[in-house]
Amino acid sequence: MDTIIIKIYEPHQFIIKRKEWFLPELTKRKHSDLSPTEQRSSRLYLRHFIFKPPYQDYYLPKVDIFETLTKDRKRVLYILKIECSVPKLLFANSIQEAGEVHKEEIFNALKNVLWRVGIQISKEAITDARLATVHLCKNVPLPRDIRMQEALSELGRVDINKTVDITNKEEKNWGRWLQVFSLTIERIFYDKVADAMRPKGKRKDKSRIDYERALIERFGLQNREIFRYEYRIKKGQTVMREINTALGRKPKTIIAFKDLFAPNLIKTMLLKSWRDLIQRPENQLALLGPTDDLALLQHMLAQAKIGGKAHCLNKALTSYGLARTIRDHGAKEVKRIVFTTINTDHTERFTKKIEMSADLARGVPYSNTIAYIDRAIEKYELINLDLLEKGI
Repeated sequence: MDTIIIKIYEPHQFIIKRKEWFLPELTKRKHSDLSPTEQRSSRLYLRHFIFKPPYQDYYLPKVDIFETLTKDRKRVLYILKIECSVPKLLFANSIQEAGEVHKEEIFNALKNVLWRVGIQISKEAITDARLATVHLCKNVPLPRDIRMQEALSELGRVDINKTVDITNKEEKNWGRWLQVFSLTIERIFYDKVADAMRPKGKRKDKSRIDYERALIERFGLQNREIFRYEYRIKKGQTVMREINTALGRKPKTIIAFKDLFAPNLIKTMLLKSWRDLIQRPENQLALLGPTDDLALLQHMLAQAKIGGKAHCLNKALTSYGLARTIRDHGAKEVKRIVFTTINTDHTERFTKKIEMSADLARGVPYSNTIAYIDRAIEKYELINLDLLEKGI
């Protein structure tokens, strides 16, 4: 796991010793202290306090306090919001990876670092805190014969939209990072080493990473490429849906921070997110490995013949052309051209053709790059100092 955001709603579960370290300075009010306008307000929160302590030479989570009203509008409530990079909290870097095996270390470290800056909170309050956002991630060290540029170029051909909508945002920055948006979920791919060595304003990781750079130099990783996959679940409702589905619970069950450490949950969710991306029919075609064109045609003709259905030749030829086009130009671009040239009244017809093409192409492997990353994510071996010492 990487970044998490938790919220603690019960004001008596935390004590703030250094109120002057908040901007604006933290002050508490009762309902009677509010103006009539504030008492009637339907805003999400009334005031927002940002924690700005003096410089610390260790990793410190981001802390905010929100002043709001209870549902019955009769009482003022203070919400403590904590945003934390779990690997940086434990290891001062995010090349090493954290998971469920670090459960107690994470709870204790978060409690202790907050106490050091005057935010007194119990371990129980942290474990029971509501999980609002979670970023799951995996670092995959690439061998010398596989380049990060190849991985980004190939993944840039995929499409994650559940329905055809050419207005959905998809931002790409070739050679550095690739970001695929899907409503409240993001998938991000980039080179962890190269990103760490860039100036702060140009990298994905904006936090202080002095120790991370020292670690890169210590283990001679400057000339290595580490493929990083991040699966970011950004909203509370989506977190509830995704985790409750994985745990087999009712969809609206509140997710506590401790629920994230259920056995194999993180691995299962990360692997599913990756599979959902690369196993979509259009993306199977986009990620096909380099293969002789005639060999691909022969494979698809043979698969169509096995089906023994009418018009199998026409279906094979249509599927072959579609597979080649999507592999060369990407699923999203092909959809855009088709639906701007013809129409979008019956998108399901084109979807069926894509599914048929992917079915006939089954058995043709992914590219070497995607196949290597796929095996590493499925293996899910956490990177630690022992692995770094042995040489990744």
